[in-house]
Amino acid sequence: MVALATAAAGVAATASATTPAEWRAYAVLVDFADLPKTYSCDDLWYKFRDVLLKLGARAYLTITPYHCGVRGGGEARAPQVEVKFQLPQPLHGDAVRYAQISAGDATVELAPGSPRSLGADDCELVRQLQQGLLAALPVRVSSSAFRCSGAHESFALTLHALISVPPSAGRPSGPSA
Repeated sequence: MVALATAAAGVAATASATTPAEWRAYAVLVDFADLPKTYSCDDLWYKFRDVLLKLGARAYLTITPYHCGVRGGGEARAPQVEVKFQLPQPLHGDAVRYAQISAGDATVELAPGSPRSLGADDCELVRQLQQGLLAALPVRVSSSAFRCSGAHESFALTLHALISVPPSAGRPSGPSA
């Protein structure tokens, strides 16, 4: 099988496993509780953007963090993030003729440095992200490991998701039918 790297997501999808798909909209409010550190609204925005793009979200997304940074003279450790975005959804039967994109199964890994905006000290954030955001999406967690306390925090989360494949990679070139 030939592996294709999708530019937006930075993950591999197999050419033989492409399927006709369309963009499906999602709107999710993620509530965090008792995070071990304070995140600015900008920090949360970049982390969510990077994770969603890695999961294959369309580049048109809205991320609105609430209750972040320092509020009322104290640190806000229970922010909320509202996200609106689109992910590929496979089409079947007669609906295939309405395909907007081709998509393929991909393995996505979240770990310190992947995406770049995530660090080892984001362990608890990612753990709660798995329970809040990822549980609401059509992704499958194949493995997860969290060590969110102690001197050497770390995490590793492996997911399977449907990622859009560039038109030239998933289909022959030429005019659309």
